[in-house]
Amino acid sequence: MKDLGRRLPTTVALILFAYAAIRYLPAPYFSALLFLLISLAAWELLRLTKPSRHVWPLVFSNGLLVALAFSVPWFHIAHALIGCLLADGLYFLFTTHSRERLASFARDWGVLALAVMYLYFPLYFMLQLKKLGPNYLFFLIFVIAVGDSGAYFVGSAMGRHKIYKLASPKKSLEGLIAAILTAGLSGWLALVLFPVPAAVPAAMLTAALIGLFSQLSDPVESLFKRAADQKDSGRLLPGHGGVLDRVDSYIFCAPLLYFLVAYFWN
Repeated sequence: MKDLGRRLPTTVALILFAYAAIRYLPAPYFSALLFLLISLAAWELLRLTKPSRHVWPLVFSNGLLVALAFSVPWFHIAHALIGCLLADGLYFLFTTHSRERLASFARDWGVLALAVMYLYFPLYFMLQLKKLGPNYLFFLIFVIAVGDSGAYFVGSAMGRHKIYKLASPKKSLEGLIAAILTAGLSGWLALVLFPVPAAVPAAMLTAALIGLFSQLSDPVESLFKRAADQKDSGRLLPGHGGVLDRVDSYIFCAPLLYFLVAYFWN
């Protein structure tokens, strides 16, 4: 109950904030807000992975190139990738001037590339969904929330077979199945609450896949916390940990929904 008392005000504030941003912000302003939130998550990821040199300015500049690729019609993903590769290569070329820096060169570049590819690229598909229509993002958020709730309550009550013993010791096969089923069933309700042009079977199948992928995306993020011996990625959100803890399910699910809508629903 004490934990619920800490989480509830933050939860209500996050719901209202997300609704207002998705419903009312024009795409350019939503893109700027998304860049800020992803950058906060990237900062938390860098704190967990601990690169030996200050790569965070390069992470954010790489992230800005990704943001431009998703926001500006004439600036494509290929331009962003080439820009990131060139900027990163020159940075490490001119900052690797000792044996100590050489020893950590590959790891530091790997952490830099990870932050960009793991966070900015997949999460910017939320902007793509917003461009399709706000209800697509509401569909995604609703289905993930229902699936997570189903996994939590069923897993807490009858979870016996643990599937991620190191990454997420509390997650069970029973909870995973519950997430898929409850998310799938919520696809119909999501269409009622947030109408989008989709057939009910397609929406329910998509929702079930989102339920599955959200239960995979969350434990992957947990691996970074376990490796750093941390319970949460940060403390920015009282009762909820950090920004990375709040967006982890969307890392896999936002691109999934976008591609299913683009190539399966239509």
